[in-house]
Amino acid sequence: MRPSCLSLALSLASGLAVGVFGPLLEASGNPVGHVASVVLVAGWMYALLAFGVGWAARSKVGAALRAWVVLVVAVVSYYVTKAVLGDFRVPDFNDPADGAVVFGWNEFLSMIGVWCVFAAVLGPLCGLAGYLSRTGSGSLRPLLRLPPRLLVPALVIVETTMRLAYESDTGPDAPVVCAVWTVTRALAAAVALVVAGTALVADLNSRSAGVRPHHSD
Repeated sequence: MRPSCLSLALSLASGLAVGVFGPLLEASGNPVGHVASVVLVAGWMYALLAFGVGWAARSKVGAALRAWVVLVVAVVSYYVTKAVLGDFRVPDFNDPADGAVVFGWNEFLSMIGVWCVFAAVLGPLCGLAGYLSRTGSGSLRPLLRLPPRLLVPALVIVETTMRLAYESDTGPDAPVVCAVWTVTRALAAAVALVVAGTALVADLNSRSAGVRPHHSD
């Protein structure tokens, strides 16, 4: 298999795995599986997925398109898995007395449509960030790669902060969710500091090498 085809296949498989295992682990009833599902269904996980696909791409166009396609695969597989597990059941108004239910196609298709629109925006953006974080250009290459490398940690910090504000004290899973988001935010902040520090040190080294005096014979 050609390297480009293998890379595409791995990217699609990653999107499928994120989409399928999120709801599967959520329904497993296992505490470890529940924690993993909380992470897999988070928005920043999809951003990280697109970032990784873009990082492995060979061009800007390929990074944007592949990241978009992979996120669509993840979204569709996520909702298809939830449907298989029994979600999207609505009351059958033709037989309400017996509590009959039917599959809610409107809700199912609308949710896929909405999140595919988000994928069309988030996918190319994060895919390009992943590509630029690996390539960069110019004499200040370490600093040029810094903003795209900080995109995912920044998204993690923003999302976990919002979730902690609205989910930490509601529902039976609040303690687990609060712990997961707190640890995740701390790790994202640590990663951002390490990435920024490494880029600054590399930039200082490149500048010092560029201005190193030349000794005449």
